[in-house]
Order: sequence, then C-alpha cells, then structure tokens
Amino acid sequence: MTRSWTALPIIVIAGLPVWTAPSAPVLLVEAAAGLFCVLGILRHALTPVVAGGALATIGYALALWSGAAGVDIVGAAVFGIALLVLLDLSDGARRWHGADIAAEVVRAQLAYWLGRTAIIIAAVALLSLCSAVLAGLVPAGGRAIVAGRGVLIPFAAALCAGIVRGTRRGA
Repeated sequence: MTRSWTALPIIVIAGLPVWTAPSAPVLLVEAAAGLFCVLGILRHALTPVVAGGALATIGYALALWSGAAGVDIVGAAVFGIALLVLLDLSDGARRWHGADIAAEVVRAQLAYWLGRTAIIIAAVALLSLCSAVLAGLVPAGGRAIVAGRGVLIPFAAALCAGIVRGTRRGA
C-alpha cells in the first residue's frame, strides 16, 4: 500500500474547514493538522496522524463556530468519512510497511472499508431524514429534550459495551 493514497483525506480534512470559514486561526490550525498527518505518514507512526486528526477536528469546530454559515450535514459527513479513511489508510500503511500482501487481502480490506463507508452514508441519510421529520413534529421547547436523549443513548451504549468488555476480560 502506497502512502500517496493518504494525500486525499489529508487535503479534505485540512481544506474543508478552511473552505467553511477562511480565517487566519482556522488556516493555522489546519496547517498544523496537515503537517502532523504528513509527519505521521512519512514516519509510519499513527500517533502524529491521530494528533493531526484531532487538530483538524478542532479546526473544523472553530470554523463552524466562527463562520456565519450553519452546520452543513454533508460537509460534516464528508469530513468524518475523510478522517476515518485517513486513520484506516495510515494504520494499514503502518502495519503493512515492508510486507508482501496478497491481492485478495487488499481486496478484502478495501471491500470492508467501502462497505463501512456505505453504512455510514446510509446512517447519515437516515438520521438526517429522521431529524427533519422530528423538527416538524416536536415543538421548539421539546427539541432540547429530544437532543439530550439523542446524546445519552450512544453514551449509555458505549458505557454498556465497556462494562461488558471489562467483565469478559476479568473472567
């Protein structure tokens, strides 16, 4: 696997926030994010790539906060998918560096990545549709309650998964 495939997600995660709100702070944060990501790719290290991804996320949040435009669902989904693809590709390049990989293994890994991306796109589309319907049905005062429950459900699921995983390791 060549490192050149990681260039596209780096460009997307660094460029989308700058495109959303072109300001000097956003540009500086995204430049640092891009440098961290490139450093991690060149050194076959995942930690700088993760740090670059975190900086890119902070830059995107800064761009959304400072920009006049509202939250763009498609932009957020593209940013998240690009970040996920960057982490997957850089981890794959790190693990497979110097190894001879069979074509079937590469095809299976690509099929897994593309399948997961398709599931994410379908989930974003479904959640966007559900939120549009709920926005019309729920009165303005109740939207905060619905949003709070929407945040608590994945948190509770992650907590439950951590507890179940912890009990399996301890047994």
